[in-house]
Amino acid sequence: MSINDIKKVIEIRKNIDFYTDEVELSWFDMQKPNLTAVSKEDINFIVKAKFTHLHENDFLMCEDGHVIKVSRCEDEIFTLEFDDALTFAKTAYEIGNRHQPVMIEDFKITVLDDISLGDIIKDCYSNNAIKVEKTKGYFKPNGKAHHSH
Repeated sequence: MSINDIKKVIEIRKNIDFYTDEVELSWFDMQKPNLTAVSKEDINFIVKAKFTHLHENDFLMCEDGHVIKVSRCEDEIFTLEFDDALTFAKTAYEIGNRHQPVMIEDFKITVLDDISLGDIIKDCYSNNAIKVEKTKGYFKPNGKAHHSH
């Protein structure tokens, strides 16, 4: 494959009636300002989405007229459920220090399966006050997660 075989996305649109292709992206991939991916029709493409990120049901308009619909795929996630407030707070603090996006609910934290959290997740498995479950699901972090400083 040469660089000429890669389609360049020139515009991101909403509410298009006709599209020729689809791509499933993870939550993390949708946050990237520069993305290369492969569509369901096996088309390689590149997106440079300055000042924004992709959303489900966005349409990627390629320079040659090819239109790709964006869909979400399920992410590999860990759900941590806590028996007490102190363990919950300490774990949330540790994850926050890694600048990782989180979904926080009452005594429950959901994070993406990310190598940077490996030691924290390992410690959670060995703590009887924490129930750990690894699964697939749609990740929707609280607030403006995964921002840059």
